[in-house]
Amino acid sequence: MAKAPYTPIPKNVKRFFETIQSVGIPPKVNSAYLPIIGFRSGNDRYLVGLSKSLGFVDSGGKPTAKWSDFKDKNKAAKVMADAIKTTYADLYSTYPDAQQKDDDTLQNYFASTSGVADNVARLMVRTFKNLCELADFEAVAVEEYATTPTAPATKKVSEIPLDMKPITLNINIQLQLPATEDVTIYEALFSALKKNLFP
Repeated sequence: MAKAPYTPIPKNVKRFFETIQSVGIPPKVNSAYLPIIGFRSGNDRYLVGLSKSLGFVDSGGKPTAKWSDFKDKNKAAKVMADAIKTTYADLYSTYPDAQQKDDDTLQNYFASTSGVADNVARLMVRTFKNLCELADFEAVAVEEYATTPTAPATKKVSEIPLDMKPITLNINIQLQLPATEDVTIYEALFSALKKNLFP
């Protein structure tokens, strides 16, 4: 992660995303749009960049399908969890349960990977934590588990092609020996059997 997204007013993150659930979809999300929905601070412009980082807004400022899906409150928490895991992919590759990590662990991570000062790293942590309050990571985990490829089921013998089935052969040999008192004849017969059947 080159630089984690953040806003100087992290407390507005949750309010912003909750607000977009109750307003119409704008043609463009930019610094001119924010005051219309109640975000008048100059620092609130960071919310536009945050929305782009999460994939809610494209590079031209147009709301994406994620923005629309997030407006559905039944989908919102999962949509946000998906967006967080994508945006913070490097963080999650280091800490698969990043949303549960303490502030110090996250601050050390953001400071070392982004090369920012401690005060900025703290803002990154608070921004991340506020986003996580809007997310349902368990729903994402269940979906990931459900779509994980599983080992193919063992086939029944009847389903295996004939040339691949194990074959067991039982051989029953019956000998009719001539009546004789010459033991050497019997020994010669059994010797020949042993030689030819059990090489």
